[in-house]
Amino acid sequence: MSVRQLWILLGCIVFFFGLSAAQPKLVLEKQEIDLGSVYNGTIVKARVKLTNGGTSTLTIESIRTSCGCTTVKQPKEELKPDEADMVEVEFNSANIRGIVKKYIYIETNDPTNRYATVTLTISIKEELEPVNSVKFIWFGDVSIGKSATLTYTLKNAGESKISIKGVSKVYEKLTVEYDKATVAPGDTVVVSVSVVPNRVGYFSETFTLNTDSKKQPKVPILLSLVGVNR
Repeated sequence: MSVRQLWILLGCIVFFFGLSAAQPKLVLEKQEIDLGSVYNGTIVKARVKLTNGGTSTLTIESIRTSCGCTTVKQPKEELKPDEADMVEVEFNSANIRGIVKKYIYIETNDPTNRYATVTLTISIKEELEPVNSVKFIWFGDVSIGKSATLTYTLKNAGESKISIKGVSKVYEKLTVEYDKATVAPGDTVVVSVSVVPNRVGYFSETFTLNTDSKKQPKVPILLSLVGVNR
C-alpha cells in the first residue's frame, strides 16, 4: 500500500468515526414529577425540560400521554446541541379519585434512548365525596327516548358546611336534583339524576355541582349508559 493510499484510508476512518461519534442525546431534567394533592375538578400544570446533551441535532418525533385527562403542548421539533425546550403539561383531575399515575411518552432520534417516559403522580381528594367510593353513575341499558333515574349520594368530608349553588350541564335531556342545598360536615346529600338517551350505543356525560366551597367549588360527576332500541 502506498503512502497516499494509507493517508486516504486513515482519512476515511477518521471521517466515519466522526460520523458515528456525533449523536443526539435526550436529557430529561426529571423523569418523575409529583403534582401534589388537589381537589377533584382541579386543573394542574407542570413543565418538563428537554435538553439535547449530544453533538448532533435531536429530533422530537412525538410526544403523547397515557390518557385524555393529560395534555401536552408540543415543544420544538428539533434541538441543536446544548439547546433546551419546555414541554407544557396540563392534567385535569375531573372524575379521577385517589392517588394516580399518568405518563408522558417521548420519542426522539436518540440512538441510546429512543423512547423515554416521564411519570406524573398526583393525589386527588374531595370535600363532597361519593359514599362507598362509587366513582360514577352507571345506568346500564336504557331505551332510546325513555327516561331513567338513579341516585348518587355524596358525603361532606370537610370541616365546614357546604352549600350547593346550582348545576352546570351540557346535555339538555339531563335533569339533576338534590334533597338539600346545605350539607353539614359528616352529613350526606342525595343527588337524583334523570337522563333520556337520544342515540344507540355507549353514552357518557359529566355534570357539575357548583358549591360555595373555597377548596372544591366544582364537584364533577360522571354518568354513563348504553342507549338501546327496545
